[in-house]
Amino acid sequence: MPIPISSIAGHPLFLPAIAAYGNRLKNVYDENQRLAANFAFHRRWLISMAALSLYWQPGNNLTAGALIARVGAFKIASPNTVRDLLDELAAYQFIRPDETRPGQRPRYWAPSDAVLAAMTAWFAANLQVLDVLDGGARAPRFLARPELLPVAQPLLAEYCIEDARWREPPENVGLLLRSTSGGLVMDQIMILLGDKQCVDGRYHIPALDTRDMATKMIISRTHLQRTVKKVVEAGCIGWLGKSFDSDMWVDAAYVKDYCGWQAVKFHYVDMAFEQALG
Repeated sequence: MPIPISSIAGHPLFLPAIAAYGNRLKNVYDENQRLAANFAFHRRWLISMAALSLYWQPGNNLTAGALIARVGAFKIASPNTVRDLLDELAAYQFIRPDETRPGQRPRYWAPSDAVLAAMTAWFAANLQVLDVLDGGARAPRFLARPELLPVAQPLLAEYCIEDARWREPPENVGLLLRSTSGGLVMDQIMILLGDKQCVDGRYHIPALDTRDMATKMIISRTHLQRTVKKVVEAGCIGWLGKSFDSDMWVDAAYVKDYCGWQAVKFHYVDMAFEQALG
């Protein structure tokens, strides 16, 4: 039985498990920084998950029209945004024309091997978090049967896209997730939190290395600093001394909201994997 959302969010091991999860993904994303940047923008994450789910439909249904219809039903993105993203993914060779349908119109797309490998690693990392919470063995079972991914991923995409709790993050959480590469900033904050204890409503973490982060995210340091300042101005994080140089504090309510939002996805990962097992 999938772990309930409330049980995931309130589990004492969930926060350190998310920190470890962030580290695992960081290792995966360091191998392909541009792919990481794509998944770090929540709207692009939703579109990409919808695209993969269409690809894994019988016979492959990943076309621009089908993807526009899928995400348009929930007002995730405009048709032009979807087309532009597909063009960008094709330019970076993250997708390619489906070789089994050469010359067909509309054009059918297929993900690259790099995307499939990253998705496999991402799904396994999510299962590892769930295993930490209840002592299960989902991750090794999945890695022994990776052919379950084309069954589980479309289910996960459906659940996440159709649930407004995941589709629309809390306002304070969305400040980062709705910005370019903002998800990577959030991941880094959670990595730095690790197993630190909350004191007087705040966690203390080392300074964010915006120079190194900007390089890895393939964005300007100025843009990254503007993104971070939005979260600072909202009272979610701040510096203990000089801006961008000193150690930082993170508001406990902000962490709680983020964990509550992530718990929705982890619940659906658990549900999708259980259904894929049959």
